[in-house]
Amino acid sequence: MQKPYSTAHLTAGCCAGYLVMGLVFSMIGVGLEAFASQLSSTATVVGSLFFLCSGGATFIMLFVVGPLIDRFGQRPVLIAGSLLCAGSMLALARAESLPAACAILFVIGAGGAGLNGGVNTLINHLFPQNPVRALNLSNIFFGLGAVSLPFAAGWLINSIGLKALLTISSVVCTFPAVLLAFGGFPAEVRVEMFRLRLAVRALGDPLVALFGAIVFLYVGLEASLGIWSRPAVIELWKVQTPLDQFILAGFWGALVVGRLLAGTLFRHIEGHRLVWQCSLGASLGLALFNLADSVYLAAFAIWFSGLCFAPIFPSTLGSVGQTFKNYTGTIFSLMIALGVLGGVTVSTLVGEIAGSAGLALGFHLILGVCLALSVLQTIVSRRVQQRLHAGQKNDTAAIEQEGTL
Repeated sequence: MQKPYSTAHLTAGCCAGYLVMGLVFSMIGVGLEAFASQLSSTATVVGSLFFLCSGGATFIMLFVVGPLIDRFGQRPVLIAGSLLCAGSMLALARAESLPAACAILFVIGAGGAGLNGGVNTLINHLFPQNPVRALNLSNIFFGLGAVSLPFAAGWLINSIGLKALLTISSVVCTFPAVLLAFGGFPAEVRVEMFRLRLAVRALGDPLVALFGAIVFLYVGLEASLGIWSRPAVIELWKVQTPLDQFILAGFWGALVVGRLLAGTLFRHIEGHRLVWQCSLGASLGLALFNLADSVYLAAFAIWFSGLCFAPIFPSTLGSVGQTFKNYTGTIFSLMIALGVLGGVTVSTLVGEIAGSAGLALGFHLILGVCLALSVLQTIVSRRVQQRLHAGQKNDTAAIEQEGTL
């Protein structure tokens, strides 16, 4: 007999999972110098290796996490991901060599993959009528986790030290496991007749490839702006601290506000239409940045672009969930893995161009990628509308046939 479940309880567990992912995402950057001192290395070497190990593990493990979710459900994957992150944070606080720390970062990346795949698919199953709104609102907690730690970390590291900060973070990482260990899960989450060959066949759908390209480009754009917007305003307008940090914080804050608006004020707009409109708005913002003649106009352009970017990722996942009812764990995990790959690829390419020709040309590339995203989304929006319309006709025919029996 299926155990009863509380949507509010499971949603709270998912929001805790998003918060933990935000903390894990920002932990490396905010403690980079302290990690380098602890491991007797340089910040450049530690940062490069940490991002490579955690990002590589996330990318690899997402291809494992998706089928596991479809076969065994979200609960074991989410609990394992939460506990892996918690245990790894505790171990990282005691790491004494760079190879050991890199191995721990690989485990953190694997735990993050479990949380990432699990919370997104669970939110999609909890709110099948409007997953776009639910995913936008719940993704706010990722932004809160990613933004809150940098604001507090400088003071915390100086006052209580890196080890104590990692220990506190480890405790926070257990919250999703504690919240999700008890109570029931919706029946739709459990796919007891899972077949790997059917999951692979689902990945071969051309629309999956188009969705994957959208996510690849979007995460690449978000990562590029998150990494290069602050150096760009410094290089182009000679901005000094704290104004450069304020401009960057404004970009991340705009993402939070944009997702809040998408989940409330614009909740009735279909996901695929909202993504198309937002990609056009972001293109306008980036064009304005490239034409800006003052740092204030450039800052507004970056913030406006962040506001428009915000709903694209969760709304795209919502459209995926509405279009593909089966094997959502496998498909969602592929989307997220492609996003990780896009974040590394596009931001690295922008950095290479910036190093050889300057960040002004790098931001021309960012604008070009955003325009390509808009064109792709035009194609995707039409395909999704056709697919959803065909699905509604099939559902209607099934109901009518049942009524005649």
